[in-house]
Amino acid sequence: MVPKLIVRIEAINEEAESIRSYELRAVDGSDLPAFSAGSHIDFFLPGNMIRQYSLSNNPAERHRYIVAVQKEENGRGGSSYVHKNLKSGSQIEISHPRNHFELDETAGRYKLIAGGIGITPILSMARRLKSLGKPFQLYYACRNKQRAAFTEEMVASGLSAHVLYSFDDQHGPLKTQALFGQPEKDVQIYCCGPTGLMDAVKKVTQNWPAGTVRFEHFSADETTGPRADDGSFEVIINSTGKCYLIPAGKSILAVLAENGIFVDNACCEGICGTCETGLLDGEADHRDMVLSDQEKAENRHIMVCCSRAKSPSLTLDL
Repeated sequence: MVPKLIVRIEAINEEAESIRSYELRAVDGSDLPAFSAGSHIDFFLPGNMIRQYSLSNNPAERHRYIVAVQKEENGRGGSSYVHKNLKSGSQIEISHPRNHFELDETAGRYKLIAGGIGITPILSMARRLKSLGKPFQLYYACRNKQRAAFTEEMVASGLSAHVLYSFDDQHGPLKTQALFGQPEKDVQIYCCGPTGLMDAVKKVTQNWPAGTVRFEHFSADETTGPRADDGSFEVIINSTGKCYLIPAGKSILAVLAENGIFVDNACCEGICGTCETGLLDGEADHRDMVLSDQEKAENRHIMVCCSRAKSPSLTLDL
């Protein structure tokens, strides 16, 4: 089961148009579980809603977590609930931090790219790199200045000296080809933002060495969903040897649940990593947006909410 804890909302700040930050502290004032730059937590909301929010503060801080929530008018209801109902002093159940967007601290230089609300994990990385004395540049793209979050905080903390802003209404789209089109030695890129921005960065960084460009997705795309040519396959549970048929149109997660085998899950879209399960045998058809290309090639884990099989069967470490 995903570990849970109760926290109190210490403060709420208006960070940008439709974006609020929430400072969370332990109810009893104790230290919170440690986290690393790039981590996220789950909010467990009424109506079985589970939403993931990245931590934006410095990982050295143990007394608080800070997340930012953008209100999505046409979303699934989670952000609207948070904006409407959570107040200073409210208590909320959250998960312990998890990280599928880990910062490799061994590189010589870093290019951090954020779009809109994607600044949250990127900001935590910037804070960490600054504390380590590592050289980095943060490129922050937004529709306009009003959409840019944490600008005052970046000035106050000295991070603004590392930030290049790009506002669509003033500069047009971020010049990804000019900025990231040529591989650079001992440089790593971390990118989080809307699909359009990340697709543009992926396109121009195809020639960068494997493992030097990493992405964090806040929403799924068409690659995670069912396909017209999906077929059936079998899943074997290693601990019992029992075999289950996964038909077209049903996920591994759903079939396991129907048979009393419950795997922790949250987004069911392949973007949060909660349902990550060990893969002992067989070849997965990885459709998640969590594992890196290298991790997918290693074929040692699978997100059972969306991924399927290329082989006739998969053996899961359950």
